[in-house]
Parts: sequence; structure tokens; C-alpha cells
Amino acid sequence: MKIIPSVLDVELNKSIISLLDGRFDRIHIDVMDGTFTKTKSKYNPKNVKRIKTDLIKDVHLMVNNPEKYIIPFKKAGAKIINFHIEVGNTDEIISLIKNNGMRVSLVLNPGTPISKIRPYLHKIDEVLVMGVHPGKCGQAFIGSTSRKISRIRKLREDIIIKVDGGINNYTLNKVKGCDYVVSGSYLFKDPNVLKSLAFLDKEAMARRLRESVLKMLIAAKSGHPAGSLGMADVFVELFCDMKYDPLNPSWKGRDYLVLSNGHICPILYSAMANFGFFSLKELLTLRKFGSRLQGHPHRESLPGLETTSGPLGSGLSEAAGMALGLKIENNSNKVFCVVSDGEQDEGNLWEGVMFASKYHLDNLVCIMDYNGIQLSGTTKEVMPLGNLRKKYKSFGWNVKVINGHNFSQIRRALNYKTKRPLMIIAKTISGKGVYFMERKWEWHGKAPTENALRVFENE
Repeated sequence: MKIIPSVLDVELNKSIISLLDGRFDRIHIDVMDGTFTKTKSKYNPKNVKRIKTDLIKDVHLMVNNPEKYIIPFKKAGAKIINFHIEVGNTDEIISLIKNNGMRVSLVLNPGTPISKIRPYLHKIDEVLVMGVHPGKCGQAFIGSTSRKISRIRKLREDIIIKVDGGINNYTLNKVKGCDYVVSGSYLFKDPNVLKSLAFLDKEAMARRLRESVLKMLIAAKSGHPAGSLGMADVFVELFCDMKYDPLNPSWKGRDYLVLSNGHICPILYSAMANFGFFSLKELLTLRKFGSRLQGHPHRESLPGLETTSGPLGSGLSEAAGMALGLKIENNSNKVFCVVSDGEQDEGNLWEGVMFASKYHLDNLVCIMDYNGIQLSGTTKEVMPLGNLRKKYKSFGWNVKVINGHNFSQIRRALNYKTKRPLMIIAKTISGKGVYFMERKWEWHGKAPTENALRVFENE
């Protein structure tokens, strides 16, 4: 199942497209004349034509005479036309769309029985099932939508099924049988579009991050896959919860993210690109001469990076200094710091731990990647860590131990109310997603090959 971002034809603009382009297959464009809704768009296909994008333009005609709109939107670059069976001559409209080289999608309103579209299922390419009544505000998702999806699928297994209306992170589970979900008002109520999209399906976003990591490292032929793959779920939740503006990385209202174990920067870069800080294409420049994506993060190279990291153990002290500075300024924003379990071997890290405790840095949240491996072996072999929960508590920190692949646990921990600095010990599986890499210390800093990507894609 994939997500299609949705906008009115009069709302299309370059800033929205720049965030969506390359990250999704399609954009769903609503055109309304008041037939089904109280809203009327200005019906200007030129707005659509002016947008230069690789996204497939999927136009939804909520209009009385769809046949008069088909040619103008064909010229504007539409590839798919959705129209309602309740208006016009269905056979003629289908023929007109197909004769103009576009795909046909019939729209099924909540009150329209499946029997109405059944005679046309062999002629069309897609069905758009409305999860709410078009254009009426304040509606709840209609539960019968999921039954319609399964019935349509039985009638024609290969047809593309989309659902529009009432989609959020709670109702998404009810439409698992469809191919696409359309998200409009829920998506665009937040100015950070990609964050809203990630909320809808965090598992899908984590998978995209892992896939990006593998492609980056394969292209670079070097790097650190184990920790990067293992921390994908944590980074999805971080970027869903933190305050930031990808189009204005220096925004004063932002939270701060410090990556102390800088060698897992592929997952940081992957998250930044997938959440809109820069182009996904740039990820493939990792570790190349002149690239902004260096093997360890370099603050001056890439807007959005808060620190240059490399020497293990230093990041927590840097984050603690930032947190103290924000408290002095009475700034309520948080500082998030990612560290590794192997990094606990470093003495300077514990200086930062004591510093944070002394100054009661309740705006400092530290997340430990507790995967049990490091460069030359397991943490038990290299330097036994003991009971880290008790150690941090004895140093005056609050501690939460969680499953680093459980989004609910990660989110609750990130939002835990505390008057002390917080250490989240996230138990993760190194190399997660590629079975032969999981929990193997040998993959700490060994670049994967195309075989790893094939295994990942097939799992």
C-alpha cells in the first residue's frame, strides 16, 4: 500500500511539489464545481500544467459534466482521470479518457453500491473508494469501506484500488487491502508535509530509510551498515516528533539533534533526505569527493547538521552544552543526542553524563543504540557494559529501557516528562532487515553488496 498526497488544483505550488517530488509515485489533484461538495475550485488546468514534476498527475473530477474537463487536463499532463459514476454517460466518458491515452478510475461514493460499477470493471484501470462523503467536513471514516475493498478485489484481482477520505494513522489499518490511500486535509494541516505522511505509516517510512541506506553504501563501496539499519525505526520516530523546518534548517524554534556515533550517519542522511532537507538523489553521493555527505557528519557541509562528529564519546558533552545554553536562554526546545553502546567505553562520555546531572538538564534526551556489537566484536567481549540502567540512575539520570523497533515505546520514551536528563536505552538489532547481517559484528563497518539489497527487497 502506498500513499498519494492530495491537493486542490488551485493549491499546487512549487514548494509543496519540491517536498513531494521523487518521494511518491503520484499526486492526487481534486477539481470541484459544487456537484458533490460545497467547494468550487477555480478550474484552471494551467495551474497543473505549470508544475514540472515526475509525479503522476492523478486528477479527481468531482464535477457534473466530466467530459468537458478531460481534454484540458490531458493537455495539462494528467495521466489518470477519476470520475463519479453518478454523472454523465459512463461508457462515453470511459471511451473519451482511453482514446486520449489516459487511465480510467471510477469513483465509488459511500452510498453507491458496488453493483453500479460492476459492469465497467473490465473496462477501467482503477477504482477510487470514498471513505467519507465528498466535501463534507467533520466526518468519521466509514467502516464499510474495508468491506468494499475486499469485494472489489474478488471481482477483479488485478485492479488498482484507492481510498480517499478519513485517512489518518488510526484508520490506515482498516484499508490494508487497497493499493493506494489518498491523504489531503490530514496531510496538509501540518506545514511539514513529509512528517505528516510518515505518521500515516511509520513502518513504510522506516523501510524507505533502510533501503536508502543500503543503496548509499553499495554506491559508496564503504561505510557502516549495521548500526544504520538497526536505528531506522528510532530515526523515523525522532523525525516525526522533533520540531524542525526542512526548508529552514536554522529555524530558531527547532529542536537539536546531535549524532555522537557519527559513523552511522547514513541513517541520519537517509532520514534528512526522506523528511525533506535535501534531494533523495544526493544520497548516492555519500563519501564521494566534493559531496556534502561525508563519511562522518561535517557541520559546515550540510545545513541541518548541528555538530561535526567523529571522535566517539564527545557528542553527549556537546549536547549537554547546548541543553544548558537553551536553559539559560529560557528556550523550551529539546536537545536529542544519539550514542552507541560501544561508546560507553569512552571516558569523556561520562564527564558529559555528570555535567548533565549537575545542571539538571531536563531538556536533554539521549538515545542509546544498544545492539551489543562494535568494531571488533561484541560489547561483552570488548568491554562488558554491566547494568547501564543502574549506572545512569546512580549518576542522577532518568532511564527508560525500550524495544528500539517498537514505535509506540519509542514515542512514549521520547515524550516522557522528567526533571532530569533522560537516557533511553533502545534495544536494537544491528543490520535489521537483511537476515545475514543481523546481530553480526562483522557488518559494523563492512559495505554491503547488491545481494543485501535483493534480500532486503524480498523480505
